Amino acid sequence: MENRSESTRPIRLADLPLLVRLAVGLSLFSTWVIFEEGIVDRTGLWELMPGYVKARLCPWDLAALGIVLVPVLLLRSRRRAVLA
Repeated sequence: MENRSESTRPIRLADLPLLVRLAVGLSLFSTWVIFEEGIVDRTGLWELMPGYVKARLCPWDLAALGIVLVPVLLLRSRRRAVLA
């Protein structure tokens, strides 16, 4: 029987195609949206968040989108620079 620990490596997010990385980023962003609607809107925390607009795109959404998608998109370019 083949020893799998020697022949397999973990798959890194940077090694995956752009479409897959975007799908991962969008699923992480949807986690923010679920948290926002389930916790922030229902408990009234939005009143304590400056710049937050209930049920519309606001700076908090853009920040979450940037925090999730920018690193996902930059992973490949950083890896290419290291390999070159």
